[in-house]
Amino acid sequence: MRSPRRRAPHLDPEHLTVEAVEFLGQLDDALRDLTSGDGAPPGFSPDRYLAPGVPRIRPILVLLSARAAHLPDRSPEEMLEATEHVAVAAEALHLAIVLHDAALGRQGGRRRRAARRLISSAMGVLGGNHMSLRALELARHAPAPEIIGDLLEAMREIGEGRALAQSLGGRCPTVGEAIELADDRSGAVFAFACRAGARLARADNRVITALGRYGRHTGLAWQFAEDLAAVSGALDSESDTPSGELLADHAATHRANLAVCQAVEADPAVGRGWLELTRDPDPERARRLAARIHATGALPRGRQRVVYEVWTARKELSKLTPSRHREVLDRITATLGG
Repeated sequence: MRSPRRRAPHLDPEHLTVEAVEFLGQLDDALRDLTSGDGAPPGFSPDRYLAPGVPRIRPILVLLSARAAHLPDRSPEEMLEATEHVAVAAEALHLAIVLHDAALGRQGGRRRRAARRLISSAMGVLGGNHMSLRALELARHAPAPEIIGDLLEAMREIGEGRALAQSLGGRCPTVGEAIELADDRSGAVFAFACRAGARLARADNRVITALGRYGRHTGLAWQFAEDLAAVSGALDSESDTPSGELLADHAATHRANLAVCQAVEADPAVGRGWLELTRDPDPERARRLAARIHATGALPRGRQRVVYEVWTARKELSKLTPSRHREVLDRITATLGG
């Protein structure tokens, strides 16, 4: 039996405002300029780690949160430059995690060798690569001083997630640990993006809190949807990333995959297969493991978790005053539960 095909989560430009699409274009230029400046390794480009031309969710969350929370006495145009800086900071924080993951990848792999040149083994994601330092520099100059505190809090959460992952000692995480790891990864970054947008708009604490919670649950839904896509893609020859490559990449970087952890509860052999995959992240081995995961019924349970996170995020968003920007945020999240 085959799992229904699930695409990895992505932003559909048709769901965005014209302003948001234009903003993304400007931001890609700004991000390339930033990452190729002082302190960047020769030849480094974020497009080596993120597919070029694919709209990036975290900057859009900063922009839309700022617009959805803005006060009538402040023109959106006044916030544009500051919004661009904070949006780049949010994406830089994400790239810091991506680079750190790449450094944990396959022995001898090209991505692993490149990433290790960017990261200090002593500092890791909290300061050992230039992307995290750039994020701090940008946040420091934001007009709302609380933003740098939010960024430091997000970095603290990411660090706690790293510590939890290291404490596992090579074993497959439990479902609860997988959720906690996702919360300390995508949850922390998405929450920062949304809170920072609200702070740029000088929103009150009620709105900042609601948008932060919206971002956290959207981040969890996004990561869990990625987990499901990695498994179902290994079962589908027509997938965007067929033959288990994405699932093998998750294993190579020791990233907890919710579907894998849920499957282990029903079939402990999946856990042993996952550990073997971390040592030998072969796509064909990943394909065989994906079939075993599917047989446990883990994918429907994973989709239930995505739907729960989507529902919770949309509930938090409903606390904001209705606006077209709130509607766009709602559509972005709603598509994850489809």
